[in-house]
Amino acid sequence: MAGTISMGQYLFKRIAQLGVEHIFGVPGDFNLALLDELFKLPDLKWLGACNELNAAYAADGYTRIKGIPGVLITTYAVGELSAMNGVAGAYAEHAGMIHIVGMPARWVQKKRLLIHHTMEPGMDQAIYVGMAEPIRKTHTVLMGGDNMAQEMDRVIEAGVKSRLPVYIYVPMDLPSWQVDASRLETPLDTIIKNTDTKAEDEIVKATLEAIKNALNPCILVDVLTARHGGKELAEKLVDLTRFPVYATPLGKGIVDETHPCYNGLYNGSVSFDGVAKGVESSDLVINLGPLISDSNTGGFTRDIKDSQLAHLGHAFCQIKDVVHQGVHFLPVLKRIVEELEKDAATYRIPRDQAWTKVERPLLNDSTSGPLTQSFMWQRMGRFLQPNDIVLAESGTAQFGMPDSFFPENIGYITQTFWSSIGYTVGACLGACVAAKELKRAGRVILLVGEGSLQMTVQEIGSYIRFGFKPIIFVINNSGYSIERAINGPEQTYNDVSMLWDHQKMLEFFGANEKNGVKARSHACKTVEELEKVLGNEEFKSASCIQVCEVFMDQFDYPWRLSTQVGIGRAKAKEGMMALQKESESRPVKKARI
Repeated sequence: MAGTISMGQYLFKRIAQLGVEHIFGVPGDFNLALLDELFKLPDLKWLGACNELNAAYAADGYTRIKGIPGVLITTYAVGELSAMNGVAGAYAEHAGMIHIVGMPARWVQKKRLLIHHTMEPGMDQAIYVGMAEPIRKTHTVLMGGDNMAQEMDRVIEAGVKSRLPVYIYVPMDLPSWQVDASRLETPLDTIIKNTDTKAEDEIVKATLEAIKNALNPCILVDVLTARHGGKELAEKLVDLTRFPVYATPLGKGIVDETHPCYNGLYNGSVSFDGVAKGVESSDLVINLGPLISDSNTGGFTRDIKDSQLAHLGHAFCQIKDVVHQGVHFLPVLKRIVEELEKDAATYRIPRDQAWTKVERPLLNDSTSGPLTQSFMWQRMGRFLQPNDIVLAESGTAQFGMPDSFFPENIGYITQTFWSSIGYTVGACLGACVAAKELKRAGRVILLVGEGSLQMTVQEIGSYIRFGFKPIIFVINNSGYSIERAINGPEQTYNDVSMLWDHQKMLEFFGANEKNGVKARSHACKTVEELEKVLGNEEFKSASCIQVCEVFMDQFDYPWRLSTQVGIGRAKAKEGMMALQKESESRPVKKARI
Protein backbone atom coordinates (compact mmCIF):
# COMPACT_ATOMS: atom_id res chain seq x y z
CA MET A 1 0.00 0.00 0.00
CA ALA A 2 1.47 3.35 -1.04
CA GLY A 3 0.54 6.97 -0.64
CA THR A 4 -1.65 8.55 1.97
CA ILE A 5 -5.03 8.02 3.54
CA SER A 6 -7.29 10.26 5.60
CA MET A 7 -6.67 10.24 9.31
CA GLY A 8 -10.26 9.10 9.93
CA GLN A 9 -10.07 6.19 7.52
CA TYR A 10 -6.68 5.17 8.93
CA LEU A 11 -8.17 4.99 12.41
CA PHE A 12 -11.17 2.96 11.31
CA LYS A 13 -9.09 0.59 9.20
CA ARG A 14 -6.93 -0.13 12.25
CA ILE A 15 -10.09 -0.79 14.26
CA ALA A 16 -11.40 -3.15 11.56
CA GLN A 17 -8.08 -5.03 11.66
CA LEU A 18 -8.86 -5.96 15.27
CA GLY A 19 -11.99 -7.78 14.11
CA VAL A 20 -14.47 -5.06 15.05
CA GLU A 21 -17.47 -4.83 12.71
CA HIS A 22 -19.77 -2.34 14.49
CA ILE A 23 -19.13 0.96 16.24
CA PHE A 24 -21.42 2.39 18.91
CA GLY A 25 -22.12 6.00 19.71
CA VAL A 26 -24.20 9.13 19.35
CA PRO A 27 -23.62 11.79 16.64
CA GLY A 28 -22.80 15.38 17.53
CA ASP A 29 -21.55 18.31 15.53
CA PHE A 30 -17.95 17.78 16.69
CA ASN A 31 -17.79 14.18 15.44
CA LEU A 32 -19.82 14.38 12.22
CA ALA A 33 -16.80 14.84 9.92
CA LEU A 34 -15.23 11.81 11.56
CA LEU A 35 -18.41 9.78 11.04
CA ASP A 36 -18.34 10.73 7.36
CA GLU A 37 -14.96 8.96 7.12
CA LEU A 38 -16.41 5.90 8.89
CA PHE A 39 -19.25 5.70 6.38
CA LYS A 40 -16.73 5.43 3.52
CA LEU A 41 -15.58 2.02 4.78
CA PRO A 42 -17.77 -1.01 4.00
CA ASP A 43 -16.18 -3.21 6.68
CA LEU A 44 -17.52 -1.16 9.58
CA LYS A 45 -21.09 -0.30 10.46
CA TRP A 46 -22.38 2.51 12.67
CA LEU A 47 -24.86 1.61 15.38
CA GLY A 48 -26.37 4.68 17.03
CA ALA A 49 -27.59 4.28 20.60
CA CYS A 50 -30.20 6.38 22.40
CA ASN A 51 -27.65 8.16 24.59
CA GLU A 52 -23.94 8.09 25.31
CA LEU A 53 -24.20 6.23 28.62
CA ASN A 54 -26.09 3.40 26.97
CA ALA A 55 -23.63 3.42 24.06
CA ALA A 56 -20.76 2.99 26.55
CA TYR A 57 -22.61 0.12 28.21
CA ALA A 58 -23.14 -1.42 24.76
CA ALA A 59 -19.42 -1.16 23.93
CA ASP A 60 -18.66 -2.83 27.27
CA GLY A 61 -21.11 -5.68 26.61
CA TYR A 62 -19.67 -6.14 23.12
CA THR A 63 -16.16 -6.40 24.56
CA ARG A 64 -17.16 -9.10 27.05
CA ILE A 65 -18.66 -11.34 24.37
CA LYS A 66 -16.37 -10.61 21.39
CA GLY A 67 -13.13 -10.57 23.41
CA ILE A 68 -11.80 -7.47 21.63
CA PRO A 69 -12.32 -3.80 22.51
CA GLY A 70 -15.66 -2.30 21.65
CA VAL A 71 -15.54 1.14 20.05
CA LEU A 72 -17.47 4.19 21.23
CA ILE A 73 -17.72 7.55 19.46
CA THR A 74 -19.07 10.60 21.29
CA THR A 75 -19.06 14.33 20.80
CA TYR A 76 -17.21 16.99 22.73
CA ALA A 77 -18.05 17.64 26.41
CA VAL A 78 -21.73 16.73 26.75
CA GLY A 79 -21.27 13.42 24.93
CA GLU A 80 -17.98 12.28 26.40
CA LEU A 81 -19.01 13.28 29.93
CA SER A 82 -22.34 11.45 29.63
CA ALA A 83 -20.44 8.27 28.76
CA MET A 84 -17.99 8.45 31.66
CA ASN A 85 -19.88 6.20 34.09
CA GLY A 86 -20.04 3.47 31.45
CA VAL A 87 -16.35 3.88 30.64
CA ALA A 88 -15.46 3.79 34.36
CA GLY A 89 -17.30 0.49 34.75
CA ALA A 90 -15.36 -0.92 31.81
CA TYR A 91 -12.14 0.23 33.47
CA ALA A 92 -13.05 -1.34 36.81
CA GLU A 93 -13.96 -4.69 35.27
CA HIS A 94 -11.37 -4.73 32.44
CA ALA A 95 -13.92 -4.62 29.63
CA GLY A 96 -11.86 -2.01 27.84
CA MET A 97 -13.07 0.02 24.89
CA ILE A 98 -11.65 2.53 22.43
CA HIS A 99 -13.41 5.82 23.12
CA ILE A 100 -13.10 8.30 20.24
CA VAL A 101 -14.14 11.86 21.05
CA GLY A 102 -14.80 14.62 18.54
CA MET A 103 -13.35 18.00 19.61
CA PRO A 104 -13.54 21.63 18.45
CA ALA A 105 -11.33 22.54 15.51
CA ARG A 106 -7.74 23.37 16.38
CA TRP A 107 -8.08 27.05 15.51
CA VAL A 108 -11.16 27.31 17.74
CA GLN A 109 -9.27 25.72 20.62
CA LYS A 110 -6.37 28.12 20.07
CA LYS A 111 -8.61 31.18 20.20
CA ARG A 112 -10.57 29.79 23.17
CA LEU A 113 -13.85 30.98 21.69
CA LEU A 114 -16.98 30.83 23.82
CA ILE A 115 -18.62 28.03 21.85
CA HIS A 116 -21.41 25.67 22.91
CA HIS A 117 -20.42 22.91 25.35
CA THR A 118 -17.87 25.20 27.02
CA MET A 119 -18.48 26.74 30.45
CA GLU A 120 -16.89 30.17 30.64
CA PRO A 121 -14.97 32.76 28.57
CA GLY A 122 -11.35 31.95 27.86
CA MET A 123 -11.74 28.32 28.94
CA ASP A 124 -9.13 25.78 27.94
CA GLN A 125 -11.23 23.65 25.62
CA ALA A 126 -9.12 20.58 26.38
CA ILE A 127 -10.23 20.68 30.02
CA TYR A 128 -12.47 17.63 29.62
CA VAL A 129 -9.50 15.55 28.49
CA GLY A 130 -8.18 15.62 32.03
CA MET A 131 -11.48 14.54 33.54
CA ALA A 132 -11.13 11.09 31.98
CA GLU A 133 -7.60 10.54 33.26
CA PRO A 134 -8.54 8.10 36.09
CA ILE A 135 -10.67 5.87 33.83
CA ARG A 136 -8.31 5.15 30.95
CA LYS A 137 -5.02 3.39 30.34
CA THR A 138 -3.70 6.05 27.96
CA HIS A 139 -4.87 8.63 25.43
CA THR A 140 -3.81 10.86 22.58
CA VAL A 141 -5.04 14.28 21.50
CA LEU A 142 -4.42 14.47 17.76
CA MET A 143 -3.26 17.90 16.63
CA GLY A 144 -1.84 17.25 13.16
CA GLY A 145 1.79 16.51 12.41
CA ASP A 146 3.61 13.45 11.13
CA ASN A 147 3.08 11.23 14.18
CA MET A 148 -0.72 10.92 14.15
CA ALA A 149 -0.78 7.39 12.70
CA GLN A 150 1.89 6.32 15.16
CA GLU A 151 -0.08 7.81 18.05
CA MET A 152 -3.30 6.06 17.03
CA ASP A 153 -1.43 2.74 16.81
CA ARG A 154 0.17 3.27 20.23
CA VAL A 155 -3.15 3.92 21.93
CA ILE A 156 -5.00 1.05 20.26
CA GLU A 157 -2.21 -1.41 21.13
CA ALA A 158 -2.25 -0.25 24.77
CA GLY A 159 -6.00 -0.75 24.94
CA VAL A 160 -5.87 -4.27 23.55
CA LYS A 161 -3.01 -5.34 25.82
CA SER A 162 -4.30 -3.76 29.02
CA ARG A 163 -8.01 -4.54 28.50
CA LEU A 164 -8.66 -1.04 29.82
CA PRO A 165 -10.38 1.90 28.09
CA VAL A 166 -8.28 4.24 25.95
CA TYR A 167 -9.19 7.63 24.46
CA ILE A 168 -8.46 9.17 21.07
CA TYR A 169 -9.42 12.86 20.77
CA VAL A 170 -10.01 14.13 17.24
CA PRO A 171 -10.50 17.85 16.45
CA MET A 172 -13.24 18.26 13.87
CA ASP A 173 -10.90 19.72 11.23
CA LEU A 174 -8.62 16.64 11.22
CA PRO A 175 -10.61 13.59 9.95
CA SER A 176 -9.69 14.27 6.30
CA TRP A 177 -6.04 15.14 7.12
CA GLN A 178 -3.75 12.83 5.16
CA VAL A 179 -1.43 10.38 6.96
CA ASP A 180 1.01 7.71 5.77
CA ALA A 181 -1.00 4.70 4.55
CA SER A 182 1.97 2.33 4.49
CA ARG A 183 1.82 1.80 8.26
CA LEU A 184 -1.39 -0.17 7.75
CA GLU A 185 0.71 -2.96 6.22
CA THR A 186 2.45 -3.52 9.57
CA PRO A 187 0.18 -5.46 11.97
CA LEU A 188 -0.53 -3.93 15.35
CA ASP A 189 1.46 -5.39 18.23
CA THR A 190 -1.30 -6.78 20.48
CA ILE A 191 0.56 -9.71 22.06
CA ILE A 192 1.11 -9.49 25.82
CA LYS A 193 4.78 -10.01 26.70
CA ASN A 194 6.58 -9.71 30.00
CA THR A 195 9.71 -7.60 29.83
CA ASP A 196 11.10 -9.17 33.02
CA THR A 197 11.81 -12.61 31.57
CA LYS A 198 13.84 -13.65 34.61
CA ALA A 199 10.88 -13.07 36.91
CA GLU A 200 8.63 -14.93 34.46
CA ASP A 201 11.02 -17.89 34.51
CA GLU A 202 10.97 -17.93 38.32
CA ILE A 203 7.17 -17.82 38.47
CA VAL A 204 6.78 -20.66 35.96
CA LYS A 205 9.35 -22.79 37.77
CA ALA A 206 7.86 -22.13 41.22
CA THR A 207 4.30 -22.83 40.05
CA LEU A 208 5.27 -26.10 38.37
CA GLU A 209 7.17 -27.16 41.49
CA ALA A 210 4.14 -26.33 43.63
CA ILE A 211 1.90 -28.39 41.33
CA LYS A 212 4.28 -31.35 41.53
CA ASN A 213 4.42 -31.28 45.32
CA ALA A 214 0.79 -30.47 46.08
CA LEU A 215 -1.27 -33.21 47.68
CA ASN A 216 -4.62 -31.46 47.60
CA PRO A 217 -4.52 -28.75 44.90
CA CYS A 218 -7.39 -26.85 43.27
CA ILE A 219 -7.91 -24.17 40.63
CA LEU A 220 -9.91 -21.00 41.27
CA VAL A 221 -10.89 -19.20 38.07
CA ASP A 222 -11.82 -15.53 38.32
CA VAL A 223 -13.14 -12.97 35.87
CA LEU A 224 -9.87 -11.43 34.67
CA THR A 225 -8.89 -14.82 33.27
CA ALA A 226 -11.43 -14.30 30.50
CA ARG A 227 -11.01 -10.54 30.19
CA HIS A 228 -7.29 -10.97 29.43
CA GLY A 229 -7.76 -13.81 26.97
CA GLY A 230 -6.93 -16.76 29.23
CA LYS A 231 -10.17 -18.77 29.03
CA GLU A 232 -8.86 -21.49 26.72
CA LEU A 233 -5.63 -21.83 28.71
CA ALA A 234 -7.65 -22.19 31.93
CA GLU A 235 -9.73 -24.93 30.33
CA LYS A 236 -6.56 -26.72 29.21
CA LEU A 237 -5.11 -26.48 32.72
CA VAL A 238 -8.21 -28.14 34.16
CA ASP A 239 -8.23 -30.86 31.50
CA LEU A 240 -4.53 -31.61 31.97
CA THR A 241 -4.44 -31.68 35.76
CA ARG A 242 -7.97 -32.85 36.59
CA PHE A 243 -7.73 -30.71 39.72
CA PRO A 244 -11.09 -29.59 41.17
CA VAL A 245 -11.96 -26.20 39.73
CA TYR A 246 -14.03 -23.44 41.29
CA ALA A 247 -15.41 -20.16 39.95
CA THR A 248 -16.13 -16.82 41.61
CA PRO A 249 -19.36 -14.80 41.20
CA LEU A 250 -17.73 -12.67 38.49
CA GLY A 251 -15.94 -15.67 37.01
CA LYS A 252 -19.06 -17.80 36.68
CA GLY A 253 -19.37 -19.39 33.24
CA ILE A 254 -15.68 -19.20 32.33
CA VAL A 255 -15.20 -22.86 33.20
CA ASP A 256 -17.82 -25.26 31.87
CA GLU A 257 -20.05 -26.19 34.82
CA THR A 258 -20.83 -29.53 33.17
CA HIS A 259 -17.12 -30.46 33.41
CA PRO A 260 -16.56 -33.35 35.86
CA CYS A 261 -13.92 -31.31 37.71
CA TYR A 262 -16.17 -28.29 38.31
CA ASN A 263 -16.92 -28.13 42.03
CA GLY A 264 -18.86 -24.95 42.67
CA LEU A 265 -18.80 -21.21 43.10
CA TYR A 266 -16.46 -19.91 45.79
CA ASN A 267 -17.51 -16.66 47.46
CA GLY A 268 -15.88 -16.88 50.85
CA SER A 269 -18.39 -17.67 53.57
CA VAL A 270 -21.22 -16.82 51.14
CA SER A 271 -20.87 -20.18 49.39
CA PHE A 272 -22.86 -23.38 49.31
CA ASP A 273 -21.89 -25.91 52.00
CA GLY A 274 -18.66 -27.69 51.15
CA VAL A 275 -17.39 -25.19 48.59
CA ALA A 276 -15.41 -22.92 50.92
CA LYS A 277 -13.95 -25.94 52.69
CA GLY A 278 -12.88 -27.43 49.37
CA VAL A 279 -10.96 -24.30 48.40
CA GLU A 280 -9.62 -23.23 51.76
CA SER A 281 -8.36 -26.70 52.77
CA SER A 282 -6.32 -27.08 49.58
CA ASP A 283 -2.57 -26.96 49.97
CA LEU A 284 -2.30 -25.19 46.59
CA VAL A 285 -4.88 -22.77 45.16
CA ILE A 286 -4.01 -21.78 41.60
CA ASN A 287 -5.93 -18.51 41.44
CA LEU A 288 -6.28 -17.31 37.85
CA GLY A 289 -7.18 -13.71 37.00
CA PRO A 290 -8.29 -12.61 40.48
CA LEU A 291 -10.47 -9.58 41.12
CA ILE A 292 -10.65 -9.48 44.90
CA SER A 293 -13.59 -7.12 45.48
CA ASP A 294 -16.29 -7.19 48.16
CA SER A 295 -19.10 -8.96 46.30
CA ASN A 296 -16.64 -11.29 44.58
CA THR A 297 -15.27 -12.55 47.89
CA GLY A 298 -18.38 -12.77 50.07
CA GLY A 299 -17.73 -9.39 51.65
CA PHE A 300 -13.99 -10.09 52.03
CA THR A 301 -14.51 -13.45 53.78
CA ARG A 302 -12.25 -15.22 51.29
CA ASP A 303 -9.76 -17.18 53.38
CA ILE A 304 -6.81 -18.25 51.25
CA LYS A 305 -3.42 -17.87 52.88
CA ASP A 306 -0.23 -16.91 51.06
CA SER A 307 1.32 -20.26 51.99
CA GLN A 308 -1.21 -22.08 49.80
CA LEU A 309 -1.56 -19.51 47.01
CA ALA A 310 -0.40 -19.25 43.42
CA HIS A 311 -1.85 -15.87 42.44
CA LEU A 312 -1.57 -15.41 38.68
CA GLY A 313 -2.87 -11.90 38.00
CA HIS A 314 -2.64 -9.15 35.41
CA ALA A 315 -0.62 -6.74 37.57
CA PHE A 316 1.50 -9.18 39.55
CA CYS A 317 2.07 -12.85 40.21
CA GLN A 318 2.61 -14.30 43.67
CA ILE A 319 3.72 -17.84 44.42
CA LYS A 320 3.42 -18.57 48.11
CA ASP A 321 5.02 -15.50 49.77
CA VAL A 322 7.12 -14.38 46.79
CA VAL A 323 5.61 -11.47 44.84
CA HIS A 324 6.67 -10.42 41.34
CA GLN A 325 5.22 -7.03 40.46
CA GLY A 326 4.56 -6.09 36.84
CA VAL A 327 4.38 -9.66 35.53
CA HIS A 328 1.27 -10.58 33.54
CA PHE A 329 -0.22 -14.03 34.02
CA LEU A 330 -1.05 -14.80 30.38
CA PRO A 331 2.49 -15.66 29.12
CA VAL A 332 3.09 -17.43 32.44
CA LEU A 333 -0.02 -19.58 32.13
CA LYS A 334 0.79 -20.41 28.52
CA ARG A 335 4.22 -21.71 29.50
CA ILE A 336 2.85 -23.68 32.44
CA VAL A 337 0.28 -25.41 30.23
CA GLU A 338 2.93 -26.17 27.58
CA GLU A 339 5.24 -27.72 30.20
CA LEU A 340 2.44 -29.83 31.67
CA GLU A 341 1.52 -31.05 28.19
CA LYS A 342 5.15 -31.94 27.51
CA ASP A 343 5.94 -33.77 30.75
CA ALA A 344 2.76 -34.85 32.54
CA ALA A 345 4.43 -37.70 34.42
CA THR A 346 6.89 -35.43 36.24
CA TYR A 347 4.01 -33.38 37.62
CA ARG A 348 1.86 -36.43 38.44
CA ILE A 349 -1.03 -35.39 36.24
CA PRO A 350 -3.77 -36.03 35.52
CA ARG A 351 -4.61 -36.74 39.16
CA ASP A 352 -7.15 -39.32 40.24
CA GLN A 353 -10.12 -37.77 41.98
CA ALA A 354 -9.35 -37.73 45.70
CA TRP A 355 -11.55 -34.73 46.43
CA THR A 356 -15.18 -34.61 47.48
CA LYS A 357 -17.69 -33.53 44.86
CA VAL A 358 -19.92 -30.77 46.21
CA GLU A 359 -23.59 -31.30 45.48
CA ARG A 360 -25.50 -28.12 44.69
CA PRO A 361 -28.59 -27.94 46.93
CA LEU A 362 -32.06 -27.37 45.52
CA LEU A 363 -33.20 -24.27 47.38
CA ASN A 364 -36.89 -24.42 46.55
CA ASP A 365 -38.81 -27.25 44.89
CA SER A 366 -42.18 -25.48 44.79
CA THR A 367 -44.67 -26.55 42.14
CA SER A 368 -47.23 -23.90 43.01
CA GLY A 369 -47.73 -20.66 44.87
CA PRO A 370 -46.18 -17.18 44.71
CA LEU A 371 -42.83 -16.72 43.02
CA THR A 372 -39.87 -16.29 45.35
CA GLN A 373 -36.19 -15.46 45.01
CA SER A 374 -35.22 -18.93 46.26
CA PHE A 375 -37.19 -20.52 43.42
CA MET A 376 -36.58 -18.08 40.59
CA TRP A 377 -32.85 -18.22 40.01
CA GLN A 378 -32.26 -21.94 40.01
CA ARG A 379 -35.29 -22.27 37.74
CA MET A 380 -33.67 -19.77 35.37
CA GLY A 381 -30.60 -21.99 35.30
CA ARG A 382 -32.75 -24.90 34.15
CA PHE A 383 -34.27 -22.68 31.44
CA LEU A 384 -30.88 -21.95 29.91
CA GLN A 385 -29.60 -23.78 26.85
CA PRO A 386 -26.01 -24.31 25.66
CA ASN A 387 -24.50 -21.22 23.98
CA ASP A 388 -26.96 -18.75 25.55
CA ILE A 389 -25.76 -15.32 26.62
CA VAL A 390 -27.13 -14.24 30.01
CA LEU A 391 -27.03 -10.73 31.46
CA ALA A 392 -27.77 -10.43 35.18
CA GLU A 393 -28.47 -6.88 36.35
CA SER A 394 -26.96 -5.28 39.44
CA GLY A 395 -29.58 -6.17 42.03
CA THR A 396 -31.29 -9.37 43.05
CA ALA A 397 -30.36 -11.03 39.73
CA GLN A 398 -26.62 -10.75 40.29
CA PHE A 399 -26.98 -12.26 43.77
CA GLY A 400 -29.46 -14.90 42.64
CA MET A 401 -27.87 -16.29 39.47
CA PRO A 402 -24.81 -17.72 41.31
CA ASP A 403 -27.24 -20.32 42.68
CA SER A 404 -28.07 -21.55 39.18
CA PHE A 405 -26.40 -24.28 37.17
CA PHE A 406 -25.14 -23.34 33.71
CA PRO A 407 -25.12 -25.65 30.70
CA GLU A 408 -22.04 -25.56 28.48
CA ASN A 409 -20.66 -22.46 26.79
CA ILE A 410 -22.76 -19.82 28.51
CA GLY A 411 -21.71 -16.22 27.98
CA TYR A 412 -22.37 -14.60 31.35
CA ILE A 413 -22.37 -10.82 31.83
CA THR A 414 -22.83 -9.20 35.20
CA GLN A 415 -21.27 -6.10 36.74
CA THR A 416 -20.90 -7.21 40.34
CA PHE A 417 -17.85 -5.02 40.99
CA TRP A 418 -18.83 -1.65 39.49
CA SER A 419 -22.56 -2.32 40.01
CA SER A 420 -24.14 0.51 38.05
CA ILE A 421 -27.86 -0.15 37.94
CA GLY A 422 -29.27 -0.15 34.43
CA TYR A 423 -25.98 -1.36 32.96
CA THR A 424 -27.29 -4.61 31.49
CA VAL A 425 -29.94 -2.95 29.30
CA GLY A 426 -27.24 -1.15 27.32
CA ALA A 427 -24.79 -4.05 27.58
CA CYS A 428 -27.45 -6.34 26.12
CA LEU A 429 -27.37 -4.33 22.89
CA GLY A 430 -23.61 -4.84 22.65
CA ALA A 431 -23.96 -8.54 23.45
CA CYS A 432 -26.55 -8.94 20.69
CA VAL A 433 -24.24 -7.24 18.20
CA ALA A 434 -21.24 -9.36 19.23
CA ALA A 435 -23.30 -12.56 19.02
CA LYS A 436 -24.39 -11.59 15.52
CA GLU A 437 -20.81 -10.94 14.41
CA LEU A 438 -19.66 -14.26 15.86
CA LYS A 439 -22.65 -16.09 14.35
CA ARG A 440 -23.06 -17.50 17.81
CA ALA A 441 -25.79 -20.07 18.34
CA GLY A 442 -27.96 -19.51 21.37
CA ARG A 443 -30.28 -16.89 22.75
CA VAL A 444 -29.64 -13.58 24.52
CA ILE A 445 -31.42 -13.41 27.88
CA LEU A 446 -31.66 -10.23 29.95
CA LEU A 447 -32.54 -10.38 33.65
CA VAL A 448 -33.29 -6.89 34.94
CA GLY A 449 -35.26 -5.38 37.79
CA GLU A 450 -37.99 -2.87 37.06
CA GLY A 451 -36.06 -0.17 38.95
CA SER A 452 -32.86 -0.69 36.99
CA LEU A 453 -34.86 -0.86 33.77
CA GLN A 454 -36.14 2.67 34.31
CA MET A 455 -32.55 3.96 34.12
CA THR A 456 -31.79 2.80 30.58
CA VAL A 457 -35.04 1.48 29.09
CA GLN A 458 -34.67 3.47 25.84
CA GLU A 459 -32.25 0.90 24.47
CA ILE A 460 -35.03 -1.66 24.18
CA GLY A 461 -36.09 0.50 21.26
CA SER A 462 -32.65 -0.11 19.75
CA TYR A 463 -33.07 -3.89 20.07
CA ILE A 464 -36.23 -3.59 18.02
CA ARG A 465 -34.80 -1.03 15.60
CA PHE A 466 -31.86 -3.27 14.71
CA GLY A 467 -33.80 -6.54 14.63
CA PHE A 468 -32.50 -8.20 17.79
CA LYS A 469 -34.70 -10.65 19.71
CA PRO A 470 -33.58 -11.02 23.31
CA ILE A 471 -35.79 -12.55 25.98
CA ILE A 472 -36.25 -9.88 28.66
CA PHE A 473 -37.19 -10.98 32.18
CA VAL A 474 -38.38 -7.95 34.16
CA ILE A 475 -38.11 -8.70 37.88
CA ASN A 476 -40.88 -6.57 39.35
CA ASN A 477 -40.44 -6.33 43.10
CA SER A 478 -41.78 -2.82 43.62
CA GLY A 479 -38.62 -0.78 43.94
CA TYR A 480 -34.94 -1.16 44.72
CA SER A 481 -34.91 -4.43 46.64
CA ILE A 482 -31.12 -4.59 46.86
CA GLU A 483 -31.14 -1.18 48.55
CA ARG A 484 -34.02 -2.24 50.82
CA ALA A 485 -31.87 -5.16 51.96
CA ILE A 486 -29.02 -2.78 52.80
CA ASN A 487 -30.95 0.00 54.49
CA GLY A 488 -34.41 1.48 54.82
CA PRO A 489 -36.59 -1.41 53.67
CA GLU A 490 -39.74 0.68 53.99
CA GLN A 491 -38.27 4.09 53.24
CA THR A 492 -39.77 5.79 50.20
CA TYR A 493 -36.33 6.60 48.79
CA ASN A 494 -36.23 2.93 47.74
CA ASP A 495 -39.47 3.26 45.78
CA VAL A 496 -39.76 3.72 42.03
CA SER A 497 -42.71 4.55 39.82
CA MET A 498 -45.06 1.57 39.66
CA LEU A 499 -47.18 3.20 36.95
CA TRP A 500 -45.23 1.66 34.07
CA ASP A 501 -47.03 -0.96 32.01
CA HIS A 502 -44.35 -3.46 31.03
CA GLN A 503 -46.87 -5.48 29.08
CA LYS A 504 -47.16 -2.63 26.58
CA MET A 505 -43.48 -1.73 26.59
CA LEU A 506 -42.46 -3.59 23.42
CA GLU A 507 -45.41 -2.20 21.51
CA PHE A 508 -44.54 1.33 22.59
CA PHE A 509 -40.94 0.91 21.38
CA GLY A 510 -42.08 -0.24 17.97
CA ALA A 511 -42.60 -3.99 18.12
CA ASN A 512 -46.14 -3.98 16.80
CA GLU A 513 -48.29 -5.05 13.89
CA LYS A 514 -48.07 -1.64 12.22
CA ASN A 515 -44.29 -1.95 11.92
CA GLY A 516 -44.41 -5.64 11.07
CA VAL A 517 -42.39 -6.56 14.17
CA LYS A 518 -43.65 -9.52 16.16
CA ALA A 519 -43.39 -9.54 19.95
CA ARG A 520 -44.80 -11.38 22.94
CA SER A 521 -45.32 -10.25 26.53
CA HIS A 522 -46.18 -12.33 29.59
CA ALA A 523 -46.83 -11.60 33.27
CA CYS A 524 -46.22 -14.22 35.97
CA LYS A 525 -47.06 -14.04 39.65
CA THR A 526 -47.08 -17.74 40.51
CA VAL A 527 -44.90 -20.78 39.95
CA GLU A 528 -47.61 -22.29 37.75
CA GLU A 529 -47.75 -19.22 35.51
CA LEU A 530 -43.97 -19.07 35.14
CA GLU A 531 -43.72 -22.78 34.39
CA LYS A 532 -46.32 -22.41 31.67
CA VAL A 533 -44.30 -19.63 30.00
CA LEU A 534 -40.89 -21.30 30.38
CA GLY A 535 -42.26 -24.55 29.01
CA ASN A 536 -43.79 -22.93 25.94
CA GLU A 537 -41.87 -23.95 22.82
CA GLU A 538 -42.48 -20.63 21.06
CA PHE A 539 -41.16 -18.74 24.05
CA LYS A 540 -38.10 -20.96 24.31
CA SER A 541 -37.34 -20.57 20.61
CA ALA A 542 -36.79 -16.78 20.95
CA SER A 543 -38.12 -16.29 17.43
CA CYS A 544 -39.18 -12.74 18.33
CA ILE A 545 -38.43 -10.21 21.05
CA GLN A 546 -40.23 -11.13 24.29
CA VAL A 547 -40.89 -9.84 27.78
CA CYS A 548 -41.66 -12.02 30.78
CA GLU A 549 -42.57 -9.88 33.77
CA VAL A 550 -42.04 -11.72 37.05
CA PHE A 551 -43.60 -10.41 40.26
CA MET A 552 -41.98 -11.02 43.64
CA ASP A 553 -42.34 -9.57 47.10
CA GLN A 554 -40.34 -6.39 47.68
CA PHE A 555 -38.88 -7.73 50.93
CA ASP A 556 -37.83 -11.09 49.48
CA TYR A 557 -34.06 -11.21 48.94
CA PRO A 558 -31.65 -13.85 47.60
CA TRP A 559 -29.87 -15.59 50.47
CA ARG A 560 -26.47 -14.48 49.18
CA LEU A 561 -27.55 -10.83 49.34
CA SER A 562 -28.96 -11.11 52.87
CA THR A 563 -25.88 -12.99 54.07
CA GLN A 564 -23.42 -10.53 52.58
CA VAL A 565 -25.36 -7.55 53.94
CA GLY A 566 -25.14 -9.16 57.39
CA ILE A 567 -21.38 -9.62 56.97
CA GLY A 568 -21.04 -6.02 55.87
CA ARG A 569 -22.90 -4.74 58.92
CA ALA A 570 -20.75 -6.82 61.26
CA LYS A 571 -17.54 -5.60 59.62
CA ALA A 572 -18.79 -1.99 59.72
CA LYS A 573 -19.50 -2.35 63.43
CA GLU A 574 -16.03 -3.79 64.04
CA GLY A 575 -14.47 -0.98 62.03
CA MET A 576 -16.32 1.72 63.93
CA MET A 577 -15.38 0.18 67.28
CA ALA A 578 -11.73 0.04 66.23
CA LEU A 579 -11.81 3.70 65.20
CA GLN A 580 -13.46 4.65 68.47
CA LYS A 581 -10.88 2.70 70.45
CA GLU A 582 -8.06 4.32 68.50
CA SER A 583 -9.55 7.75 69.10
CA GLU A 584 -9.91 7.14 72.83
CA SER A 585 -6.29 5.98 73.10
CA ARG A 586 -4.90 9.22 71.70
CA PRO A 587 -3.66 11.75 74.27
CA VAL A 588 -5.92 14.77 74.56
CA LYS A 589 -4.12 17.99 73.72
CA LYS A 590 -4.82 20.82 76.14
CA ALA A 591 -5.97 24.01 74.52
CA ARG A 592 -3.76 27.04 74.96
CA ILE A 593 -5.29 29.85 76.96
